[in-house]
Amino acid sequence: MNKILSKLANRLGYRISKLSEQPPFSDAFTDMQRLMTKMEITQPLIFDVGAHHGLISGKFRELFPASAIYAFEPFKASFDQLRNNTAADPGIHAFNFGLSNREGMERFHSNPASQTNSLFSTDERAGLIWGPGTFGTQEMVSAEFKTVDNFMATQDIQEIDILKLDVQGAEPLVIEGAAEACRRGAIRLIYSEILTQPTYQGQKRLDEALAVFYDNGFDLYNIYNYSLTLDGRLREVDV
Repeated sequence: MNKILSKLANRLGYRISKLSEQPPFSDAFTDMQRLMTKMEITQPLIFDVGAHHGLISGKFRELFPASAIYAFEPFKASFDQLRNNTAADPGIHAFNFGLSNREGMERFHSNPASQTNSLFSTDERAGLIWGPGTFGTQEMVSAEFKTVDNFMATQDIQEIDILKLDVQGAEPLVIEGAAEACRRGAIRLIYSEILTQPTYQGQKRLDEALAVFYDNGFDLYNIYNYSLTLDGRLREVDV
C-alpha cells in the first residue's frame, strides 16, 4: 500500500517521506555538548551560578568528564548541601557567595522553597503564577556577592566556556558584573533561565532580558524547558 501511495504521489509531483518524531537538537545539554565539540573544547571551564544543591553541576560533570566547574551558591543552607553533594569531586569548586553586579554583602530573600531564594522580593502575583506556598519572603538574610569580572581576575581565569545562570530574576545583574568579560569575548556560551510572568519585583520582561544578552554580544541559539501556567501562559523558559 505504501508503494502504491508513493507512486500516486510521484505522478502528481509530490514525495512522501516519514516525519521525524522530534527535532535533532531539542535538549539544552545535548546542544551544549555539540557546540563545545564543534569549538574543539574537550575540557570546558564552567560557571554554575545559582548552583543550589549541585544538580546541574552534576549534570555538567556527566556531560563533560574533564571539565572544571565553579559552583556559586550564596544561601548558607543550600551551599552546605551543595558542598556535601560535590565534596567527592575535586573538579567541582564550590563557593558560598553569589555573583551579581557589585561586590559586598547584600540582603537576600529566603523563601519557603529554597530554590526560589532571590536578591529580589516576591511579586504579589507570584502565587497566582506558581501556586501558593513556594514564594514569599520568610526571612531576610545577609549573603556575600561578587562580580564575574573580579572573580575571574582574582582566580586568573581568562575565559569561561559555559556560564549557566539560574538566579531567580537577577540574571541581568550577573551579566552587568561580567561587562569586561563580555567586551573581551571571554564568555563563549550562556545557558540561562528567564522568567516571563511576574514572579519577583524588579525582574525584566522576556524581551528586556534577551536584550541584555544581545547588547553584550550574544545571540539566541534556542529555547528549552518552557513552563506554562494552568491557563496555558508561558511563565518560564531556558535559553
